[in-house]
Amino acid sequence: MQKIRAVIIEDEPQAREMLGTLLVDYCQDVHIIGEASNVKDGVACIKKLMPDLVFLDIEMPNEKGLDLFKYFKNIDFEVIFTTAYDQYAVNALRLSALDYLLKPIDLNELRDSLESFREKKRQAYINQSLRYQFAADHQNEPSKRIILPSAEGYLFIEVKDIMYCQAEKSYTLFVVAGGQKHWVSKSIKEYADLLENFGFLRVHRSSIVNPKYVTKLIKSRPSAVVMKNGEKITVSKNRRDDLMEELMNV
Repeated sequence: MQKIRAVIIEDEPQAREMLGTLLVDYCQDVHIIGEASNVKDGVACIKKLMPDLVFLDIEMPNEKGLDLFKYFKNIDFEVIFTTAYDQYAVNALRLSALDYLLKPIDLNELRDSLESFREKKRQAYINQSLRYQFAADHQNEPSKRIILPSAEGYLFIEVKDIMYCQAEKSYTLFVVAGGQKHWVSKSIKEYADLLENFGFLRVHRSSIVNPKYVTKLIKSRPSAVVMKNGEKITVSKNRRDDLMEELMNV
């Protein structure tokens, strides 16, 4: 079962601990990867750890939780607001938050919010799957392919031939075995979940690699993986230890 990587941003230690306890004890597919007590630290935590889901308190000192959004050009994570004030619910929904929870947080409501998150992820995966499945069916081949939009139309690329992907602002670079490179005007988040289901590894917030093309893991800082084409791709510090085990299991 794929873990939901979550960050908690909450200024009250007791409330932060209580939410953490509910998640650890009763929501076993949720992995708390970071915590913060204010917006500034929360922004740094999100940018460093790349969570799937953020539990965000609205009423905090200095900057309110709603201010967090101004620090991100693209929101590539879901947000569940936590608040003691029901008046904030309307603002939360206007900001396209996944959900909001009134404090003290009720376990059943927490579970419902998490199920909404899972359903949204499932639907996104289905949509992505349909795109590559169309490619396979259209070509009347059993091999798995992914569709990449191009200036001329669409490219049909076999997933197994993709060496790695790298983000560049709102674009994604696909590097394919044989040396071909394809730029796509979509963020890497659009492809991350789909490729991870094919065994690709997220080594950095801006890079996803096919482990079959990794020839070396450099553990010195900054850590990096070396691909078959000789390209070095930086590995984020929080991914380095887990990456060795994942590469050993390929």
